[in-house]
Amino acid sequence: MEMEQQRIKQRIEDYSRFFITLIVLSVYFYLGMIITNYLEPSDKGILLVWLLLLSLISSGVFLYLVIKWKKQLSDLLQD
Repeated sequence: MEMEQQRIKQRIEDYSRFFITLIVLSVYFYLGMIITNYLEPSDKGILLVWLLLLSLISSGVFLYLVIKWKKQLSDLLQD
């Protein structure tokens, strides 16, 4: 029981870090998209949009998992 709680805590910590990293990466993609289109418009700007969306969706998945595991951990601690 204690090992399972520790494993869930480690997952929460790791996935929270992944979430924050992907949010920061999304900000960089957004700024890169804005700066690139402002300085020199090109046809390759759509690549940054797709990367931005992919990183935001991935961060949403990690956030969902963190919330799920926090709920699971609180249920384990109540029992």
